[in-house]
Amino acid sequence: MTDEERELRKLQMLMNAMGTLNQDDEPDFYGELKQAGWNILHENPGTDCGDWIAMLMEQYPAEVVDALGANPFEVEGLLADMWDCNDWQDEETGECHSFREWAEYFATERSVELYDMLVDAKRKISRLESSN
Repeated sequence: MTDEERELRKLQMLMNAMGTLNQDDEPDFYGELKQAGWNILHENPGTDCGDWIAMLMEQYPAEVVDALGANPFEVEGLLADMWDCNDWQDEETGECHSFREWAEYFATERSVELYDMLVDAKRKISRLESSN
């Protein structure tokens, strides 16, 4: 994924977060961080926990700090816990797995390609069902 595409995805995440806020609502910083974590796994097949943590801290520093704070030692520990313990439910497929499991699903470029094909097929089916 190019830097431009990555920046566009970040902007989309921000716009989605802003669109779901009411005046009395607080932003969902942890939800934004989880979305960023899933994006990294989808965009970088074969990512392990250490690389995932490093990429999150490098590519999404604002999301990491907003959700977990600025102490790098604490943040690394919290992200390691997040890798094993937190689930992410993909809106496109409804699949819900830990980040470790998503990393296993996205182990190769081919597995990401097959996932993207599944998402595309689900969208087409949904459009066909809604047109009937």
